[in-house]
Amino acid sequence: MKKPEVKTFDPATLSKISDLSLRARYVVEGTLAGIHKSPHKGSSIEFLEHKEYSPGDEIKHIDWKVLGRSDKYYLKQFEDETNLRAYLLLDTSGSMGYGSGAMTKLEYATTLAACLCYLLLMQSDAVGLLLFGEGVPASGGYIPPRAKSNHLQVLLGALHGLKAQGKSRLVQVLGDFAERDPRRSLIVLLSDLFDDVKEVSKRLNQLRQRNNEVVLFQILDSYELEFPFGELTLFQSMEDTTQVLAEPRAIRGAYQAELARFLEEIRQGCLENQIDYWLVNTSTPIDRALLGYLATRERFHQRSK
Repeated sequence: MKKPEVKTFDPATLSKISDLSLRARYVVEGTLAGIHKSPHKGSSIEFLEHKEYSPGDEIKHIDWKVLGRSDKYYLKQFEDETNLRAYLLLDTSGSMGYGSGAMTKLEYATTLAACLCYLLLMQSDAVGLLLFGEGVPASGGYIPPRAKSNHLQVLLGALHGLKAQGKSRLVQVLGDFAERDPRRSLIVLLSDLFDDVKEVSKRLNQLRQRNNEVVLFQILDSYELEFPFGELTLFQSMEDTTQVLAEPRAIRGAYQAELARFLEEIRQGCLENQIDYWLVNTSTPIDRALLGYLATRERFHQRSK
């Protein structure tokens, strides 16, 4: 008899791991192990500020101490020489607090962001973080990109205990961010995109026009996607005081049509702007979203050659 598949990266399972660092490490290393038998043989967390020697590299940058410990050649790598400069933009507005399952949208997005931080730093990339929402402390909303080995704890510290609060400022944030850093970067946006879609698309296009690579994870709850409500229900906005009392069966068709239009507009905007787009259901195992990023990373390197 065939044993049932165990979803080790299921949100319900991960939600039981309270330590965000352990949760991220568990997902990333487990995902990589599923791709390769030994995905990062010859490297480890202690080598975050090094890269493996390749023919043609200057030997003056070889770290001889690392060679003595590991019998492998690694180059000292300064921050501006890292493989990639990446920014994670995380939406913490009120609507991200919605959740019908083990994780709210914000908890899911935070877990995915932590996994991306762990993975990027393991690849010696410089990682920065921008949190936006009314509940974000003024002192902790932005962390500049770094590739140092202790930077992971700084990033995870900022991600810990976030609260979903206030209205979305996505359009404004993207507009401001387009002016922040002129250097080519990878920009990863994690949001439910509950804002003016045309304006969001315009701002994302501005980022692409500056030669940035952009990855968009639109994170929605399964109830938002499926609208399974049956009885008379009071629907209340999580970003203001708006309330609507409605019979779900009477509005289901209109809701699904509007949702389909909303999602198609986002997909089309991303397609036109060459933005990698992933629609993620919060009931989906985290490793699938991470695999989506890895596929994007591969295309990013191919375009950079």
